[in-house]
Amino acid sequence: MDISTWDFGDETTTQVIPTQRSTQNENQYAIVVATFTGDHHAESASATRLQLVSQYPSIGHNLVLRPRSRGSVLSYGNYRGYDDIKAKKDIEMLRSIPTTRGTPLFTQIMLMKFKASRSLDNLHPYDLWTVRREFPKMVPIYTLEVAVWGDFESGQFPQAKRRAVAEKYASELRGKGFKAYFHHNDDVELSSVTVGLFGHSAVDAETGFYSQEVEATMSRFPARLVNGQQVMEYFNPSKPEMGSNVQPPCLAEVPID
Repeated sequence: MDISTWDFGDETTTQVIPTQRSTQNENQYAIVVATFTGDHHAESASATRLQLVSQYPSIGHNLVLRPRSRGSVLSYGNYRGYDDIKAKKDIEMLRSIPTTRGTPLFTQIMLMKFKASRSLDNLHPYDLWTVRREFPKMVPIYTLEVAVWGDFESGQFPQAKRRAVAEKYASELRGKGFKAYFHHNDDVELSSVTVGLFGHSAVDAETGFYSQEVEATMSRFPARLVNGQQVMEYFNPSKPEMGSNVQPPCLAEVPID
């Protein structure tokens, strides 16, 4: 299974097996050895873990089942980061374990970062995460990103400033009658403002065209602002003389974990 696009941030209702919830409030790094999707992903992951506990107890007892928004994963270990020497040694060890037929026991081994548990209590009413209090499992929910702020190593928008500017802009749009939200992604050092909420029909699966509802909202926001300025998109970046258009707003998925 391809998990390259998965967001490994913990869900707000994460139940980890062993069932004792970790009190750690920092990001965790663990080795993903298997992923499961489908209607019964949690049951499949739990059954696999129990089988590994029985057949490979030294490994199985150290596996953790982590429910995700798009399935479940089994992870091994707990490390300081991507450069943890112990993680590298454990990856080599896991890759060397054979089955009774001589094939690798684990065909998928990746060291991943799992974000700390996120509380949805005491959120600002314009925080995009408030959407997940009402719709915790609905996927996808789209929203229209109309502005984004980031420092981009310029020194102009450090974290506190970009956060404050985004929250102010969301408040201004709310005052004008728009259902606006701000969203802070400190992992990539960006703060954004979005408008509206749209279901799965926001994008036509065959044509890629936006729905009339999305187009109507976009007509009120002709440009996606970056640090308060319009951005030009060139038809051919290598030949700017061929012309350009103002970068329009874009749909983004409301995060779920």
